[in-house]
Amino acid sequence: MRQRHNLLISGTHVISMDPAIGDIPSADILIRAGQIIDVAPHDPDREAGDAQIIDAAGTVTLPGFVDTHWHLWNSLLRGTVGDRPGTDYFTVKRALAPHFELDDFYWAARLGLAEATSGGITTVHNFDHNVRGPGDADANIQAHLDSGLRGRFSYGPPDSAAPSSTNDLDDLAALRARWPRDRLDGRLDFGVALRGPYRTPPEVYEREWAAARSLGMPITMHCDRCLREEGCRSCGLARLEELGLLGEDVQIVHAVHASEQDIHALARTRTRVSLSPMTEMRTMGFPLLTELLEAGVRVSLSLDTLAMPTSADILGHLRTIMSVETARTGSGTVTPRKLLQFATIDGAKDLGLQEQVGSVTPGKRADLVILRSSDINLVPSGDPVEALVYTGQVDNIDTVIADGRILKRHGRLEPADDADNPVLVAATRRDALLRRAAAAGDWPVQPISDPPTAADEGRP
Repeated sequence: MRQRHNLLISGTHVISMDPAIGDIPSADILIRAGQIIDVAPHDPDREAGDAQIIDAAGTVTLPGFVDTHWHLWNSLLRGTVGDRPGTDYFTVKRALAPHFELDDFYWAARLGLAEATSGGITTVHNFDHNVRGPGDADANIQAHLDSGLRGRFSYGPPDSAAPSSTNDLDDLAALRARWPRDRLDGRLDFGVALRGPYRTPPEVYEREWAAARSLGMPITMHCDRCLREEGCRSCGLARLEELGLLGEDVQIVHAVHASEQDIHALARTRTRVSLSPMTEMRTMGFPLLTELLEAGVRVSLSLDTLAMPTSADILGHLRTIMSVETARTGSGTVTPRKLLQFATIDGAKDLGLQEQVGSVTPGKRADLVILRSSDINLVPSGDPVEALVYTGQVDNIDTVIADGRILKRHGRLEPADDADNPVLVAATRRDALLRRAAAAGDWPVQPISDPPTAADEGRP
């Protein structure tokens, strides 16, 4: 694990996402033992003590981005999903999921988390809907800890599990004993990924909900009936409210075809919604961001999957969302600052981490992203928030700090001293996966891609 260093970020423009602090055009941020100690106007004579000084003149510093729904296990499927017949996401996922080996789960997660780091995402909710046994869960958890990032692991069923089968509830209960708090470095907690009433019968979903709530584990569930029901105009969330399945411990994902009644049910029960606009617009329709916000529903943002394919370009995603909502509704409810809020403090609130991360606030953990504001695409600039959302790029990210550890510096990932590079390993693992699937008759024999070289290291 990378070592934490005491740090003084000197002379940066802070966009704190904390109303009590606001934006500070030139500020210093003092970090000790992974915690933000002070955020104050820049003082060129400030005593740094034993802190390593990061000269941050000409930069903007934000809280690290928070992704609230990401299927890390299928990161290896990037490059196999496309627009050709038989290469849609669900066909590919179902064909290849049974052929994953234990190391595939580990390196798929490490690849996704490396790309998250490169894109300034410091917290990831791993919605794992292909847990075939305790070893698969452990591989994902270990990968997350090795990455240096913060997050949640939500334990789901095997891919394409029979509706009559439950999650592995015995192992769900054993998970905390196997992974006590002192092994998790204060950076990871656990949740449950459930299929719900439209995919499983009452004897399954009632038992799963009861088990999750008895363990105090937050619940996440896809609401994507639109993928299975032609002409769908309702997510059926009002029915879930009647069944007592909604609430502050529940996160609903997508809900693209939520009716007015569904949206009011979400608002009444304070159920959270994670939207994945890039994949939703590709396969489901327009996310109802404005409608959810105007009804008072708590909303956060997510990537969904690298397999679709997508990338961890959060600023590019925010720009797309801004344009789509302006064209779709013209309401002005969605603004650049509101979008940054979704990607930071609102994401932290979704995962119950608002006391730890999501804003640049003394006392919180040091999860930060520093961007060069002097890059050509960001000058000249008026409002830095608008500049980041309208013209910001991943390439502008200079430094990423997670829990006080520097994971990216001067635009390049900082690999751990004793770790293989996930960017180099992932292509090899993916090609071996395809060979196994082809040998079983589940995948057409195709030319194998050339793996990345050492020259590509640090560029996920």
